[in-house]
Amino acid sequence: MDNFLNKLEVFIQKEFTEKSGRIFLFSLFFLFVIPLNISFLSLFFVFLFLTNMLGSDIKNKKFSLIISLPYSYAEVFFSSYIFSLLLVLIPGTIGAAFVNVSIATAFLNILHALIFATAYFGVILISVTLGGDNFGIPFLILLADIILGGLGSSYNVNPYKFISPYYQGNMWGSMIFSLVVLFLSLYLFEKRGVNK
Repeated sequence: MDNFLNKLEVFIQKEFTEKSGRIFLFSLFFLFVIPLNISFLSLFFVFLFLTNMLGSDIKNKKFSLIISLPYSYAEVFFSSYIFSLLLVLIPGTIGAAFVNVSIATAFLNILHALIFATAYFGVILISVTLGGDNFGIPFLILLADIILGGLGSSYNVNPYKFISPYYQGNMWGSMIFSLVVLFLSLYLFEKRGVNK
């Protein structure tokens, strides 16, 4: 565990060195939009942020620099995932202190963003691992998620709304669905590898 934490620290330093401007800009957005729960806007900024993380490095052929360090594929995957969640969680939590909402509402807003981030981190890596784009295909999946979850007038008519990462009709169902997508992306990432 100590070894992984040391590798995580090095990975975070590398990300801050390479992407400091983007990280600062998105952190400012997350500071205000996640606690206010401006639904589409906050989740869209989370989506844009995730497209600039590991998926972007793989698409732009920077992955060989990462894997040249003493990291396994799983360590790179989880380091990037944990770093991405921390950059959504920390500004969202700080921003919640300045917004006049209850602690429970702030917690649910942040949890909503984290579940969404988990699902779309997986979707982006699945797309890139299978040779697709880090923005186009995941964005089409996001649009399909919004459209499919919006069909019907109630949860009885559209059970997909329960597990949708965007709508999250059932928090536990969408969390489990997001984790399934995440671990599927880990499996593909380790088994197929990427074009370095």
